[in-house]
Parts: sequence; C-alpha cells; structure tokens
Amino acid sequence: MGAGSCILTRELSRFCRHVVAVDINPYACAECRKYDVLCAHGLSAISRADLVVSNPPYLPPEEPPSDMEALAIYDYGLIDHILRWAFAYRPRLLVLTYSTLGRADLIEEAAYALGRIVDREVVHRFFEDIVSIAVEPLGPVSGSS
Repeated sequence: MGAGSCILTRELSRFCRHVVAVDINPYACAECRKYDVLCAHGLSAISRADLVVSNPPYLPPEEPPSDMEALAIYDYGLIDHILRWAFAYRPRLLVLTYSTLGRADLIEEAAYALGRIVDREVVHRFFEDIVSIAVEPLGPVSGSS
C-alpha cells in the first residue's frame, strides 16, 4: 500500500506468493509495472489480503496538495483509509511504518483496538523515531489471496 518507488514491492515479491502494489500516483504505478499494480486511492480496490504492508505518508497536511509528490509526504487521509480498511477486512497481518512526527498516537491507538501488536521496531533518526509495527487483527480474518 503506497507503492512509491516500488522498493517494498520488490522485496516482498521475494517472500510472498502474490504481491499487489497500490498507489494513487501514476508515476509510482509506472515504477511498479513489472508487478501487479493498482493505480487507486488506498485499498479501495481490494477486498481481501493476507498481509498489508505500508509506509504511509506521515506528516500532517499543511495545505491542499499541489502535486503528486505531496501525497507521498503529507497525510491527506490515507492513514485513516488504511486503518478503516483493516478494521473492515481484517488481514492476517498489518505492517505499518510511521514517524513519531506524524500521527503516531492515532496509529497506535487504532492498532491496539484492531488487535495484538506482535512485533515493534524503533529506529531513531536525527529528530524523529521511525516505528514499524506488525498487528494481528482480532476476529475473523480475510481469506487467502
């Protein structure tokens, strides 16, 4: 989710049977043309997944986005969209990487409400912490895809 430069897609394809890259930015979608790619807003085009991995944009929005590059940096609702999707479809595992400069409190509260955090890594970089969490949702999980 949020294919960007396709680095995560490329790495995940080494370990996963089927990977679908999703991004709203047509330039990011073009970067992932070697893989299954959906040029769409968030996960709106997907109704099930075993694993969702995302490094969503995490800076609070300052102004309406003027270009596609701003969508990769500033959160214009993508984090809320990912979390709502996870609550609705319950993937087997949700992995989110985010900055403590952004909406970390919202993400962590939602993660605890969604399920159980099974792994957490924190790396300090300059003036922020980069956090990755893996969440196993409680309740029914989606079917395999």
